[in-house]
This record gives sequence, C-alpha cells and structure tokens, in this order.
Amino acid sequence: MKDHSELGGMFDMTGVVRGEDGIKRYQGLPRNLVQMLRAAVDQQGAAEAVVETGGGPRLSYASLWDRAARVAGGLRGLGVQRGDRVAIRLGNGVDWVLAFLGAVLADAIVVPVNTRFTEEEANYVVTDSGASYVFIPGAPLPDGDALVVDDAEPSGPAAIFYTSGTTGFPKGAVTTHENFLSNAETCRRALAVDPSGLRTLISVPLFHVTGCNSQLLVALYVGGTAVIMPLFEVGAFLHAIEAERIDTMVTVPAIYWLAINQPAFADVDISHVRSVSSRTT
Repeated sequence: MKDHSELGGMFDMTGVVRGEDGIKRYQGLPRNLVQMLRAAVDQQGAAEAVVETGGGPRLSYASLWDRAARVAGGLRGLGVQRGDRVAIRLGNGVDWVLAFLGAVLADAIVVPVNTRFTEEEANYVVTDSGASYVFIPGAPLPDGDALVVDDAEPSGPAAIFYTSGTTGFPKGAVTTHENFLSNAETCRRALAVDPSGLRTLISVPLFHVTGCNSQLLVALYVGGTAVIMPLFEVGAFLHAIEAERIDTMVTVPAIYWLAINQPAFADVDISHVRSVSSRTT
C-alpha cells in the first residue's frame, strides 16, 4: 500500500511542456471531458463505471454514456443552450453523475451546489451563477433524444465551484475542461494507476472538488470504477471497502481515523487497497 504524502521527488514529468504563456501543460490530453468519456466508453463499454452503494444503480460505461446523453437531450429540450449554467442541488449518487455528465454533453456549465448550504446560501449560488436550470432532489432527470456536443474548446468553462462562504457569501471559481483533465492526469500519475484499473470509494460530497475532480473524473479518465456512498456511515464505509474491492482511497483524515478506530476494522479485508491519499481542503 502506498502513502502518497511523501511522493514529492518521484512525480513523473514526462510529456510536460511550458507554453509561451509560462504555464506548464500535459501533452496528449483529450480535447475536452466529452472526448475523455467517449474514449473510456469505446475501451471499457461493458465495464462498471459508476456504482451507488446500498443497493443503488450500477452503470456500465455504455449505459452511463447513453443515459447521460438522454439527460443532455432533455436539457436542450427544456431550453438549456451551450454555455448556459446548470446547477446541481442533488446529493451523492448516480443521479448526480448523470446530471453532471448530461450538462457536460450538452456543453452547459455545471454549478455544483453544496447540499449543506442554508436555503439562502444555495439560492445565492443559483442566482449568482445565472443558472438557467436546477437539478432538484426528488424531481426526475430531464429526458430526451440523445445529444452529444463534443467540440468544446480545452479552455472553455466546464464548471463553476463555489467556496464554502465561511467569511462571506460563496464565491465561484471557474474550472475549464483543460483544468479537469490536467488534474485527472496529475492524479493518475500520483496514484500510479496500473493496467488493472482503479476502484475508488467516494465517501465525500461530489459537490466538492475532492469527490468530483480527484475521484469521479479520475476514475472515468482511466476507465476505472467510481463507487459512491449516498451518505457517509462508517459501518457502510468499511463494508464497501471489502465488498466493492476498493483499491484506491481518497478522503479526509478524519474519516480514516474514524474507520481504523472501529472495533470491526480488524475484520475488514483491505487486501485490495494499494493506495491511500488524503485531502484536507
């Protein structure tokens, strides 16, 4: 098992070039998130892409693509155009993933909303972002004829993540397709993903960059499996590690501490786990 807190001098810099603007970039990345997902579908169509724990849906890459494309078509049918903001107020689960990818396939800009916000804070994010559509808990996902827009520019905005707002109202930070893909490639290298793939357990919120950028999208980028917990509960967390053959762990230190201090931890089969990382923000 690897602890990635001490990898500083071991990072693979192959294919990293500095542009005329002074920014370092990876060569050979997909053009955008849609092309990234399409490549994974072509290579891993029948493999599990997304799993929701607790008996929830289990989607293959082919099913994920087909269902997300129908969400994209449904959004277009509701009047959402390219470049429009689309807010997601859903909790963790497969529907969150379909909402996110459906918006991306429609070339809309995703605005993940913190489900722990007060109603005032959440409404502020929706209004401030200019969202023209909001995915609301309990409402069916938009559904329409399959739609895929795959020509977004690498520098084009794909999402706006809002800060927690601890010192004032939340502030939006734009994330481009290239930002997402560069982060995914960085995580791939840091995690040293092997040919057998990756099965990561998402125990943190998908509205946060740890759950979305550093787990969900990394799994899809490498053709692995994102196992999503709708709600965190330590017993379910320990069960999922064993039952879902989790090999990659990325979560906050407090969750690791809670898990290893459970009496049941000694009986959990963690033999598949080969990589443990933590995020503090």
